Amino acid sequence: MLYDFIYKIRGISLKWKLLIPFLFFSLLGTTSLVFIGLSSQHVLIKEEEKQELQRFYELFLTMVEKNGEQALSMATIIAQNPRVKELLAAKNRDGLFAYSFPLFEQLEKEFGIRQMHFHVAPGRSFLRVHSPHQFGEMISYRKGIMDSMKGGKGVVGLEWGLTGLGIRGVAPVYLKGALAGTVEIGYPFDVGLLEELREKWGPHFSVYERKRPDYYPVLATTMGSCKLFPLLEKQLDASLIHPVVLIAPPGYPEMAILAGPIKDYGGEVVALVEICTDRSSIVNRLRNTRNLMIIIGFTGICLSFLLTWVVAVLFIRPIKDIVANAGEIADGKRETRLTAQSDDEIGLLTRSLNTMLDSLKERRRQVEHYAKTLEKRVKERTADLVTSEEKYRTLVDNLPLGVYRILCDGTTEFINPYFVEKLGFSTDEVVGYRGFWRSKIWGCDDQEAKEMLHVLIQNPNGIRTEREIWDKKGNRFVFIDHAIPFRDDKGVLKWFDGIMVDITEVKRLQEEALRGEEIRVLGEISERFAHEMRNPLATAGGFARRLRDSIKGDDPHEKMAQIILDEVGRLENILNVLLSTIKPFVLRMSEVDPQTVLRTSLEEIREQADSRKIALSASLLENRIPVSGDKDFLKRAFVSILRNAVFSMSEGGRLSVSTSLEGDNLVVWLRYPVKGVAEDDVTQFFIPRLTGDPGTNVHDLPLSKVIMHRHGGRIQVKRDGEDMVVTIELPVLKARGDDSRKCGSPGSEY
Repeated sequence: MLYDFIYKIRGISLKWKLLIPFLFFSLLGTTSLVFIGLSSQHVLIKEEEKQELQRFYELFLTMVEKNGEQALSMATIIAQNPRVKELLAAKNRDGLFAYSFPLFEQLEKEFGIRQMHFHVAPGRSFLRVHSPHQFGEMISYRKGIMDSMKGGKGVVGLEWGLTGLGIRGVAPVYLKGALAGTVEIGYPFDVGLLEELREKWGPHFSVYERKRPDYYPVLATTMGSCKLFPLLEKQLDASLIHPVVLIAPPGYPEMAILAGPIKDYGGEVVALVEICTDRSSIVNRLRNTRNLMIIIGFTGICLSFLLTWVVAVLFIRPIKDIVANAGEIADGKRETRLTAQSDDEIGLLTRSLNTMLDSLKERRRQVEHYAKTLEKRVKERTADLVTSEEKYRTLVDNLPLGVYRILCDGTTEFINPYFVEKLGFSTDEVVGYRGFWRSKIWGCDDQEAKEMLHVLIQNPNGIRTEREIWDKKGNRFVFIDHAIPFRDDKGVLKWFDGIMVDITEVKRLQEEALRGEEIRVLGEISERFAHEMRNPLATAGGFARRLRDSIKGDDPHEKMAQIILDEVGRLENILNVLLSTIKPFVLRMSEVDPQTVLRTSLEEIREQADSRKIALSASLLENRIPVSGDKDFLKRAFVSILRNAVFSMSEGGRLSVSTSLEGDNLVVWLRYPVKGVAEDDVTQFFIPRLTGDPGTNVHDLPLSKVIMHRHGGRIQVKRDGEDMVVTIELPVLKARGDDSRKCGSPGSEY
């Protein structure tokens, strides 16, 4: 039935197809706009009413707070009165009443206060000026009075008293630094206050006393006799926490009500205030707005329908003409182009039909031409395919990857030359041996090969795995093997193609990185152990020194104590060497001339060389040779190597230092004689030898090699007869001319 209805709609004219949707959407749009407009206006007005009620509630609380501050100010002024202080301290009730009663009458007349109450410690009523016959009872239940007495400060807030709920301010009275009592000024919390608020702001105010959690009798109201609004009784718990607002509650569309808590000085909710406003004018305004929008919307719908009718009629007429011309083109009855009468969409459609007509003519001509040149094009296409295949074959043969195709029975159908050359096998060995791939590449037996084929069958996207392969010479390679199965139209596996990538070098670098990390961790552990050993050694050395100093005479234990002390010192030197070697450091690279650093280093060790009668001979390049380095660390390395040379030589020897430029490197040569040099002395040159004399130990010697390596340089040690030769190479920062190779006077004393 629905299908028949849709079919009938499809059969109506284009004019009605345009009119019906336009009319429907104009009706829907207008109705939606009217509804949204009215709803939005209603929501905005309600929100404004809610904000206004909340503002009234805040003004109400502000008025209560203002009266309280005013009461506290008056109480503070009275408490500062010297006469009041004396009378209250002397507990002269009659004198205090006679003095304060005129003041009470004046304040009652001008400010409307109803209570003036004096109290004495420890919380007893002394004098009610407004009711002088009531006094003497304990008022410890009055938290504000007790806090003022204890804290010595004025307090303000709502509190219950004998006269009911009031806005009270309490101030302490001191005489000569001693508390004489307190004075309280209170405003009534009655209908007079609410009437004043109503006259000033407009809405009705009602205050309900909280007798019980479910019982709120009216305390004061501007509406005559009333009780708590029925719908608010269901939200009492919420209204005790924050104000509850009801805008146009059910059955009361012309009312807006807010119920909010009133808290006493202690923070307890003692009453609820109900603020009620009349919204009848708002209801009438909304009703008039709704009627106006409905009239405007209906008028707009009618005008829209009329304009749509006119547009549809004007739009359909040229379309009918174009449809008729298109039919003639389709039947092949028209060869001439159509005339475009406008530049709108109709004109664009006309030009499109003309383009289609021209295209049909061109296609007809091309079909005739293709029919004549079909055989020639087939040959050209075949030649292109052959060329493309040759390019693909050349690419595969020269790729630095292993490319292969393996049949289901294990036969290697294709393998590119790179893979064959990599493993050292010939093509005949690979293709002629059916089990080559299983035994040489997969490295498994027949059963494991079947399981691998099964895995390939189960994974249409192929498998990716890491393989260890040995070439014909027994060298180990690591490849990433990615095999992809190929199936025919019936899903039967025919073969699988694959690519193998050599990652042997990557694996080697990974292993080196792991070894470097292990070395770093061992260095951290060594540093930790060295620090942990330092404290016990210091303790042992201290006790050994005290033991040695405590032994007198020719006691043989003195020699033993000295041996212990020497060995502890030796261990401390070993720890210093270890810490100086493994301690991490950061190079601050800049442009540095190593020759300048070398001259400074020679000056630094001159005193030690002179003490051993060792001559320093320097032959350095004249020009400045800059390198990228850290000046301080380079100096530290040079000083360590030079000092080690001085201490390794016999007295009266000569230390020769020279520099030269070889290629892109600055080379520093150190030559000095050392007697009894063994092969181990050369290989273990950077392992310092700790002697009994602490001044001859070079702790930074191992670090000097690390510093040179961190600068991208090399340091080598060799023996030349009775001489030790140390060669240091540092890469120069930029190329220099030939004149930079000029040396100073060879053999000159430095």
